[in-house]
Amino acid sequence: MRSWLKWGIPLAVVVLLAAGGGGVLLAQQVYYGEHESPPGTESAPSGVVAAQQKVSRSGVEYSPDAAAYPDQRIIEGLLDNYFDGINRRNYELWKSTVPPSKWRELPLSKFNDDYGSTTDFDIKVHRIDPGQDRSALVMLSFKSDQDIADAPPQAKARCVQWDVVYPVVVDEDGNAVLDISRLPNSAIAVPCG
Repeated sequence: MRSWLKWGIPLAVVVLLAAGGGGVLLAQQVYYGEHESPPGTESAPSGVVAAQQKVSRSGVEYSPDAAAYPDQRIIEGLLDNYFDGINRRNYELWKSTVPPSKWRELPLSKFNDDYGSTTDFDIKVHRIDPGQDRSALVMLSFKSDQDIADAPPQAKARCVQWDVVYPVVVDEDGNAVLDISRLPNSAIAVPCG
C-alpha cells in the first residue's frame, strides 16, 4: 500500500496538470480558431488571412471561419443591430435583437441606466457553431467603455474586455435573436490590459 502512495499520488497530480494544460490549449484553439491568436498576443501578419477578414457595416470583424458560416449574414445583421442599439442608445433597435423575456427584464429605463454610458468597440467574431433547432453559438470578443459605476461588478474599470458566447435562437415569431439571458454563465469580463 505504501509503495502505491509513493508513486500514485504524484502520478495523479501530473495527470491532472497535463489534462488541465491540454484543456486550456484546446479551449484556445476552439475559441480563437485556427488562424487567430488570443487578444493581447502578437502574431505575424498574414496577407491571406487579412484578405479574407470580413468587416460588417458596424465594424464587427469576422474571422474567415466565422465569415464562412452558412447563416453568417443573419448573424451579422443581428450583431450589427445589437451593438448599434447599445452604442446609439436606441432601445427599439436593441430590443429587436433579443427575446421578449429580456425586454421585460430590461425595460427602457433600466436599459438607459445599464447602457447609458457604454460604447462597445473592437468587436471580433471568432467562431460560429451550429446548434440544435436552427440555433447557433457565436463566440466573440469586444471591449466596452463606460463609467466605472456602470462597469460589471467583476471588472470595475472604464474599459472592459469581454469574451462571450452568444446563443442565437429562433423566437416564437421565427426571428433570430440573441439569447443573452444566459450571459452570466457564458461571459468573461476583465479590465482592458
